[in-house]
Amino acid sequence: MQHVRLLKLGVAAFIAGMGAFTAGNAAAADDVNMWDGQWHADAVVYGWVPFLYTTVQLPPLAGGGTNTSEIQPSQYLKYVKGGALFDGSVRKGDWSIWTDLVFLNLQGSPSRTKEIGLPGGNLSLPVIFNSEAGLRAAVWTLAPSYTVMNNDIGTLDILAGIRYVSVRVNFAYSFTAPPTPLNRGGGIWPTADSTAGIVGVKGALRLSSDGKWYMPYEADGGAGTSTWNWNAFLGAGYHFHWGDVILGGRNLTWHKTGDQALETVRMTGPFLGAAMRW
Repeated sequence: MQHVRLLKLGVAAFIAGMGAFTAGNAAAADDVNMWDGQWHADAVVYGWVPFLYTTVQLPPLAGGGTNTSEIQPSQYLKYVKGGALFDGSVRKGDWSIWTDLVFLNLQGSPSRTKEIGLPGGNLSLPVIFNSEAGLRAAVWTLAPSYTVMNNDIGTLDILAGIRYVSVRVNFAYSFTAPPTPLNRGGGIWPTADSTAGIVGVKGALRLSSDGKWYMPYEADGGAGTSTWNWNAFLGAGYHFHWGDVILGGRNLTWHKTGDQALETVRMTGPFLGAAMRW
């Protein structure tokens, strides 16, 4: 229930800021001065194709201990059932509220059949391996920030807020060999939810005198009850009359300590996005 209350408060705060912003007049990207004391907003819609790393504690039937698996984008993209990526903020003067949402839902049901030769060499027995695997992760960040630098070098905001993480991993398997009665299987279904406080920095460095080229950056970390997490991205952006194009890399790591089935989820890889300001 505490997680739900925090989420409701965060959503209410962000909606209130967006409402105040939309009450004003929208302006073209070239006309926006984000620090002129009026309500403004920016939003980034982007694509991110990270490598996925998960560390789980295996049950005794599977050998026990911990196991870390790597899933490459080429291996999971065909199993994507849903996803959402959004980054945005509402600003008035030096104060702003920043939010970031990452949602990924992967589901797959691969199966394999292997023929085993029987004595005599004339007959074979098909052994069928069926599995069902999935990963569903939702990470939502909400953080007020304050600008401590805004000059020809770039901008720097300090931020402090919360990050909510919900992760569901499922893996089930079975072996059958029709027409024999062989039927063996098992699986693991670790889940985890957490809310943690975070602190960090966010901003951009200007790379050209006209301000068109710049380097956006963000880094934060925090801890909650038996959990810690950190997030960082660094990129290169170019400003057009309608908005910006940003290319870079991002890492998002979540870890839970203690006797937990699911220990670590890490996502790291390149992203490409488009940013707009009003």
